Amino acid sequence: MKNYFESFVDEYADEIVSIQPEFYKNAGNHINKALSSLGKKGTVLDIGNGGVINYDFSHLNKLVCADLSVSPKAQKRYEKFENIKFCEANMLDLSQFEDNIFDAVIIQTVIHHLAGKTMRQTEENVSIGLKECFRILKMGGALLIVESTVSRWFEIFEKMCYPLMQLFFYLIRFDTVYQYSAQSLLKKIHKMSFEVEDEKEIELDKYIWLCRKKILTKLTPCKAHWIVIRK
Repeated sequence: MKNYFESFVDEYADEIVSIQPEFYKNAGNHINKALSSLGKKGTVLDIGNGGVINYDFSHLNKLVCADLSVSPKAQKRYEKFENIKFCEANMLDLSQFEDNIFDAVIIQTVIHHLAGKTMRQTEENVSIGLKECFRILKMGGALLIVESTVSRWFEIFEKMCYPLMQLFFYLIRFDTVYQYSAQSLLKKIHKMSFEVEDEKEIELDKYIWLCRKKILTKLTPCKAHWIVIRK
């Protein structure tokens, strides 16, 4: 069965970046700063990439962009860069990668797509995904997270109405999602005994991309957060 994004994998990057250019610029600045110390020996995995590369990769030895489905358009766009490789991978099972091989792992707006059929499964998926990313990091390596978050009141509503919200997403043929508040996501990360080196809110644009629609950000509970976990 096709995953949700596979039906428009070639349009995804252009659509989402065109609606939220400042957000991706701001997120890219954070990523650039975190990657700046890596030279030609630096090896980075960008998981759940979707064809969005909003940071400088020219100084890296290797950048692996992985997703459930690889965009042929993205492959064509970056084919002249010898240090970029695209491949299919699932954040919940990165067994194709050995332990301790990446200097950094980038996760941009992916965690909320790890929602399962139940709230418990959603919590488990996030733990599994983060542990997999942590496993493939070298000692001293960094897990760089850019994540879509929500206000705490909305997360409480999500939990209370979880089955109904997932049914709604199913009926409108949208991807199953669950958005954490920054506070609960950080709490979960700390509970997993990961060391948070940096965290801050990222400024959003006037509009956000929601259900493939351009929506005024102030009409939503949406926010965004930057988190760095050091191994």
